[in-house]
Amino acid sequence: MPLRPAALAARAAPEPAAPRREATAMALLAAGAAVCPFLLGWLSLAPNRLLSPRPAALPMTPGVTLGLGAFLFACLAVLLLARRERLLPWAEAAAALALTALLATLGLGAGMALEGVSPLARAMPAAGPWLAVLLLALAAGSCAAGRGGTPARFLLLSALGAAGLLAAGLLDGLSVVREAAARGAEIRAALGQHLLLAGGALALALALAVPLGLLALSRPRLEAVLMAVANGFQVIPSIALFGLLMGPLAALAAAFPGLRAWGVGGIGPAPAMLAISAYLLLPLASALLAGLRVAGPALLDAARGQGLTARQTLLRLRLPLGRGVILGGLRVAAVQAVGLATLAALIGGGGLGALVFQGIGQLATDLILLGVLPVVALSLLVDALLAALQSALEVPR
Repeated sequence: MPLRPAALAARAAPEPAAPRREATAMALLAAGAAVCPFLLGWLSLAPNRLLSPRPAALPMTPGVTLGLGAFLFACLAVLLLARRERLLPWAEAAAALALTALLATLGLGAGMALEGVSPLARAMPAAGPWLAVLLLALAAGSCAAGRGGTPARFLLLSALGAAGLLAAGLLDGLSVVREAAARGAEIRAALGQHLLLAGGALALALALAVPLGLLALSRPRLEAVLMAVANGFQVIPSIALFGLLMGPLAALAAAFPGLRAWGVGGIGPAPAMLAISAYLLLPLASALLAGLRVAGPALLDAARGQGLTARQTLLRLRLPLGRGVILGGLRVAAVQAVGLATLAALIGGGGLGALVFQGIGQLATDLILLGVLPVVALSLLVDALLAALQSALEVPR
């Protein structure tokens, strides 16, 4: 049966290429990730956790060579796959494979470099692998931007790869993994405190922002006051706000000693949680008001013409149309809460920040990373989950 001209044209049409800007960026980033460890070094060795590390050569054992080959092959795959738009998801997966292979190379190399040396010696990545990780993450972000999505595939595959390497014991030679094994209980306790601080502050901010936002929706003066107060908190440095809350809360706990059983005092989680919730008020309230106003005057007039009450209009019109915008503000506030909870350790609030500041005081890089890396992972996880929810619930226009 002869093909129609339209079918012939469709067959003859060239495969769409990825946007030139994204393709060029991905190629440069992948090439830089492959080159950086060779230029800036792979490993650093230190006699113990407190002394400064020095550059060390990467032991070229069969396992290390295999991991290195996989890393370079995956970087080349990112560079080649990024040239076609339909292959961008595969390019993103190749970036995750490159990151996993890089971690495997470092873990195996660190284990070999520590053989026959003091048990106190530590092996850690040099500057090259850290920069390569950053470039691979940027390449994955460019892949996601080229296909109009988020780098969730890269994050998921990278997390699964790192978890598999940890479970197999291939990363046990790295100093940060050794430090984590020695402080497992402390890290779990700090993580629980961090989640409690961030979640409690977000819940408190929502309890304030939602009713005040609903009241301010039809009251311009109240909205002006609410936005002025919320913006005022943003210009106060976080450390200063923590300090300002210590005095009143200490006096309140002295006047009502029973509040100490609930954690209210001049230091501890109470002032930290209050300060964090104050910073979250602006993104939550502004997103709520913007979302509730997505429904234009014509739609509101039509709803009133059909006899809908203000409550019915809110539930059936304003919220369904504005839920994407509202979730966007919640996404910003949730990520901000995870980050700000790190500073709670400065006033005895606990959390992962305690590990960070303890590591800074001891000049222990591994201890700093044990506090920083979970915060980064939590922020990415919260942002990815809320971004997926926002994308699923947003009303198309």
